[in-house]
Amino acid sequence: MRYFRFTIGSLVGFLLLTLTVSAQIAPSPIKIRLEPYLSGLSQPLLATNAKDGTKRLFVVQQGGIIKVAQPGSTTATDFMNITPRVLSGGERGLLGLAFHPQFATNGYFFVNYTRSGDGATVIARFKTTDSTNTLGDPASERILLVIPQPFVNHNGGMIEFRTDDGVHNLYIGMGDGGSANDPGNRAQNINDLLGKFLRITPDVSGNNNNPAYLVPADNPFVGTDGADEIYAVGMRNPFRWSFDRGGTRQLWAGDVGQSAREEVDIITLGGNYGWRIMEGNICTPGINPSCTPPSGYIPPVFDYGRTGGRCSITGGYVYRGMRAALPGGSYIYGDYCTGEIFVWNNNQQALLLDTTRNISSFGEDEDGELYVVGLGGTVERIARFDEANADFDGDGKTDLSVFRPSTGAWYILNSANGSVRGLQFGAEGDIPTPEDYDGDNLTDISVFRPTNGVWYRINSNNNTFSGVQFGQSGDVPVAGDYDGDARADIAVFRPSNGTWYRLNSGNNTFSGAQFGQAGDVPAQADYDGDGKIDITVFRPSNGTWYRINSGNNSFSGVAFGSPSDSPAVGDYDGDGRADIAVLRRAGSLVWHILRSSDSAVQSIQFGAQDDLQVVGDYNGDGRDDIAVFRPSTGFWYTSTDPLTNFGARQFGQNGDLPAPAYDRP
Repeated sequence: MRYFRFTIGSLVGFLLLTLTVSAQIAPSPIKIRLEPYLSGLSQPLLATNAKDGTKRLFVVQQGGIIKVAQPGSTTATDFMNITPRVLSGGERGLLGLAFHPQFATNGYFFVNYTRSGDGATVIARFKTTDSTNTLGDPASERILLVIPQPFVNHNGGMIEFRTDDGVHNLYIGMGDGGSANDPGNRAQNINDLLGKFLRITPDVSGNNNNPAYLVPADNPFVGTDGADEIYAVGMRNPFRWSFDRGGTRQLWAGDVGQSAREEVDIITLGGNYGWRIMEGNICTPGINPSCTPPSGYIPPVFDYGRTGGRCSITGGYVYRGMRAALPGGSYIYGDYCTGEIFVWNNNQQALLLDTTRNISSFGEDEDGELYVVGLGGTVERIARFDEANADFDGDGKTDLSVFRPSTGAWYILNSANGSVRGLQFGAEGDIPTPEDYDGDNLTDISVFRPTNGVWYRINSNNNTFSGVQFGQSGDVPVAGDYDGDARADIAVFRPSNGTWYRLNSGNNTFSGAQFGQAGDVPAQADYDGDGKIDITVFRPSNGTWYRINSGNNSFSGVAFGSPSDSPAVGDYDGDGRADIAVLRRAGSLVWHILRSSDSAVQSIQFGAQDDLQVVGDYNGDGRDDIAVFRPSTGFWYTSTDPLTNFGARQFGQNGDLPAPAYDRP
């Protein structure tokens, strides 16, 4: 291998985005984007999953309806409606939902709602209507707890299960009962269930003659009047909290502050978190003149001030997802009032994204991916910002872009602002290889020159030019992020010996893997959703896809296609995994897509015989669109959501090579 690099001044223009934040919370170097997932909801307060293997996403609506969305679907249907029982408005309503760890076999789930009439908090058990667990049965309610509420606010609302020493316990977060400064000092009173975390073991035997729940023997105040259920004390309003699905399954809670500080606590058995004496890391103004914390006080992991319009923390989740959208083990949370999304990582708070949402909750799916719930009616998935291919302007959308071999020029239509950029870079015979090689979430202009086996590129992060000798004539460039460091690796497939050669960007090491044979078509993409490219080939001779999954190094083969087909890989269903897809040119041009979310096959007739497929996410919704470039006219035809709606635009001419055809997920 041979490397060379030099600065080329102002060869490339950049769009620089800056964020202004308070001194307490700095901007994060991590970039995320929000992929639209569900919309048209009515005051959604929570997104969660049943942990039953179905990959469904359930959404709690404040008015009393639980919605459910099937994997890959953008439409939610009713799972259960208990609206007549719910008093909704302000901080009251249907506030929490938790599925029993054995829901797949017993059909039991639990809710937290404000009771119509008196405004009391009700913790109740429900069951599905049959063994398919498709619908919840409103008539199956069994009430476990009723907790009177003295005021209309600080109801808490979140409930969730954790298995402790083999026992499935339900945790309940209760606010202090409302008003200001906790006038009844309920959060510190162990004879009152308000201002606490509670823990019980619900009965799921099916025998309603049994007690509705048992109290774990190691709860800290067992035997004290009115305190059996208490797990921890000193909370103001732990509206949203979660268990870390990794490690020891710690309980991370966002506790909403009063006038000065918003805090995040790790809740432990018997802990006292200070309210009303302490607010975050400070003594509550006007309550604690002596500034003496209560006995056994545990300070927050971190807190932040009410500056810049921040006023109410929305607790989130520790990220453990497969898609590498965020650093593993980082805690994601937000502020309801500003719509800001933050990350706590390496003992630092940082701003990830400033949104216009009133963030009522975060959510977690079965794969550990995180969602942002907007009270205005939206559920969006947090995604790594670089997921759109051929995205030269960094707006999360694929740009119309071509390389013109006759002149060695690139032309890019920036989707962010509609401007056109032209740049001379390359020569006749070069193969476009645009990818994000420097990890700045912008696609870099790049070519592979088969005559000398050299890769040439312009790094968008520092405007430098580089060249790397890696490959030889006859090699097929297959660049992509194989090592999961959010930077594309230089790679080639050599048909003559069926070998993949790769230069890993993470540690600059070389690797080779024999996989495939002459006649195979490389179809590299992230099929298993772990944030790494999987080595994959499509064999036209038998219509079979062969793959090595990077997640577990396993081998798979799937028959899908025919000898006349060409691969048309993309994540069409938006589940974070590439779908096997082919473009069939025998007769009419037909796209056949095997969706990874539900294994369904979708077939769409679209395009003309001489069109080039240019799959990409042109509208930024997190789902790839089927698209073609027509060289004879220079027109692009791209789908929107759903895939059967299409738009057209002229950009390019005959002989141009469309960049999105080469930049794969």
